[in-house]
Amino acid sequence: MPNTVKHHPSLSVLEQFCEGRLTAEVALVVAAHIDLCPHCQQLQHDIEADLACAWAGEPIAATTDNSAFAAMLQQIVSAEPAPLEAAASSLSKAKSLEFGGQQFLVPRSLQRLAAKRSKWLTLGGIATARLPSGDPHHISLLYISEQTQVPRHTHQGMEMTLVLSGEIEDENGRYVAGDLIVATPDHTHTPRNVKQEPCLCLSVLSAPLTFTEGMTRLLNPLQRFFY
Repeated sequence: MPNTVKHHPSLSVLEQFCEGRLTAEVALVVAAHIDLCPHCQQLQHDIEADLACAWAGEPIAATTDNSAFAAMLQQIVSAEPAPLEAAASSLSKAKSLEFGGQQFLVPRSLQRLAAKRSKWLTLGGIATARLPSGDPHHISLLYISEQTQVPRHTHQGMEMTLVLSGEIEDENGRYVAGDLIVATPDHTHTPRNVKQEPCLCLSVLSAPLTFTEGMTRLLNPLQRFFY
């Protein structure tokens, strides 16, 4: 039985996504989550239908072709809900990414940026490749090899992590492909991959991490070189 996505963006974030009010970087991770999550695909459809109905009730400018506008709204509102198989269909169109001798499928919404990733930086069983983004956000692909732990850390800002392949866990739970983990400066955790297969994630940061234990704290001053 396939793993079920259990960790989603909030309804408020989904509404902001549909209204185009998120930053490009946050919108990217939400779009990639939707590609992998049938539940949020249905929510997106419902929210967009509600928005279309709300717009339909607003006064139309005199220069607008009323009949064409009404026809467009009718088409949006009457569209069939996204089927539950949509996530699988999205992945079937996905391109693969190779690293560490493994092939990973990349959701459609992420393919263009993933193709423009920087060189992989590797430290032990962890590797990152930065994607193009604007200040202050930092977007990267995060590879965690099997039986590997990310050092315990807290956050100076927001951290959004979307599991693309494999699974990880921390003090708060277990996360499989499609799960979205949102952490704030109130959160301290130790993500780890305890499985016998690697994990690939998409990570969005609004500020650097702060490592909190042992020798890894020596890495904190060096983050300016890669954040």
